Amino acid sequence: MDYFAGGRFTYDWTSHHLKLWEEFLRDKIDTATAVLEIGSFEGRSALFFLQFLPKSRVTCVDSFQGSEEHVERGSKYEPDMVEVERRFDQNLEPFGDRVAKHRGDSVVVLPALAAEQRLYDVVYVDGDHSAASTYTDARLGWDLLDNDGVMILDDYRWGARRPTAKRSAAGIEAFLRQIAGEFELLHRDQQVIIRKSRIVATKSFTIAGRDIGELAGGALSPPLVSFVVINWNYGRYVGATIDSIRRQDYPHFECIVIDNGSTDDSAEVIARHVEGDPRFRVETLAQNHGQLGAALWALDKVNGGFVTFVDADDVLFDNYASMHIQVHMALRRNVGFTSANVAEMDSTGKTLTASYSQLRLNMPDAKRGLRGEQTVLRLPTVSTSQYRLLDDNTATIPRRHIGWLWAPGSANMFRTSVLRLLRLDDGSKPRMTSADGYFNTICHAVAGSALIDMPLSGYRLHSSNYFAAGESIEGIRGGTRSYATKSQQFTYESVRFLIEQSDRFNWLLGLEFWPTVDRVTREDRPALRDYFRNEIAVEIFRQNAPQLRSVFGDGKFRREITNRFSGAQARSILRAGFGGRIPIGHLHKSLFRDFRAFLGMTRKR
Repeated sequence: MDYFAGGRFTYDWTSHHLKLWEEFLRDKIDTATAVLEIGSFEGRSALFFLQFLPKSRVTCVDSFQGSEEHVERGSKYEPDMVEVERRFDQNLEPFGDRVAKHRGDSVVVLPALAAEQRLYDVVYVDGDHSAASTYTDARLGWDLLDNDGVMILDDYRWGARRPTAKRSAAGIEAFLRQIAGEFELLHRDQQVIIRKSRIVATKSFTIAGRDIGELAGGALSPPLVSFVVINWNYGRYVGATIDSIRRQDYPHFECIVIDNGSTDDSAEVIARHVEGDPRFRVETLAQNHGQLGAALWALDKVNGGFVTFVDADDVLFDNYASMHIQVHMALRRNVGFTSANVAEMDSTGKTLTASYSQLRLNMPDAKRGLRGEQTVLRLPTVSTSQYRLLDDNTATIPRRHIGWLWAPGSANMFRTSVLRLLRLDDGSKPRMTSADGYFNTICHAVAGSALIDMPLSGYRLHSSNYFAAGESIEGIRGGTRSYATKSQQFTYESVRFLIEQSDRFNWLLGLEFWPTVDRVTREDRPALRDYFRNEIAVEIFRQNAPQLRSVFGDGKFRREITNRFSGAQARSILRAGFGGRIPIGHLHKSLFRDFRAFLGMTRKR
């Protein structure tokens, strides 16, 4: 086939590569292939891609200013670049919107394409031939190449007599060294052709490129992740959920599937989808314990250092565990849990949004980024380019931030030790509320959290979804009224838990104990008085007043009570703490504080 019939050209640096390209791209003929071409000149290579791959779309990036060899005075390649661009436009015009031309320097255009989250199946690198430019184009292009995609690097043997810094070969070699282990070499001659490999999941963790098994003499092994699927009458969805866990590219996991008192065909569906896989085991609760009740019950059963409670109507992306664990291993400080973005979908799996609107990395004091990739435990399932993407899209959130900051449900991976520390009970009694509604708030209040602004799971919205009435849209509440009311009421259980165990948590948290009590309310400081005015809170403090006085001493006990309560409510708690009668000094200070608060309110009016 004459790919160039009718075109206008001055030079032909392409035809002698065509048989090679046909060989390595033949499997893409019938697919909607996305091609990125870095360096287009008069359009010969673009014409090949468009015709040999009839379903392809080609993105052409060129400054149309020429490389150094084009503009050297007296060079035989010194063309008029305006005419070169005009010939490119004429040659590609018949292909209409199958061609996207980006006129500009690759160091500007390629990051812009990455910011748009573009991915390509073929990347052809044939821009400026200096070593630095070739390396840069290859490195930026690699981040835009999808798994199993093919990269063609031109002019590997070009300019043998030129200085090393002015030859493509040096840049190509530096690039290949950096991505060692991430590619399969298909061809090396005048051109180098590589395929982006799916990372082999059986390789060990590394530190600065060295295997941890060797470094630690086999004493250190990768973290185990526990997935807990809590299912209640989701037989129509739970099979897809289990299958998504089986597909994880991180091999070190176990999965407990809890049939939580279902009355539909869930048991049969679960058995069918876990059959033959020793990483899965099934537990059955005779009655519905609620999601939180079942989660608390499961904490005695999990073996992993990290745990995710998977909603039985959601699906996890293949790289879910890898990305979460890599972030946990690379954060600047350890946190209670990580929360990744989600793609929202309807009951049939059709995508509604690509992100959850409440997940924000730009809140005040959020610490962006991860530690340097050479200083942390590196997963073989997370490539260098993926690590850099995580680095750009992860933020550690200080625990003083309050409110709902995270994506819901399956989006969260917790440290098991923190969950056990904050365990309300053994799960023997039903708790008919969401696991994330309790765990996210209290884990963050105690140990902080981190956000990953990348969708790593699919969050299903349907008529039986108790939390969400629709997809998350800025300015519109996503949750149902009943869920919001119940969730707010349940925060008093978090307060009760901390107050009842004040002796233990005062030792563990020190000066952060009382700020933690305030944070689990999810209320801003101006609203705390109203929150604690509720008789539920008053009764919690009244019942535990003797212990609070014993733990914190008379003065601090009185100060912390009057910081949160006033009037008769404060005095009833103080009276309970002091055995029925408030010492006169503490009574005077309590009354004086009430008087000052009254004066402040009067002045505001």
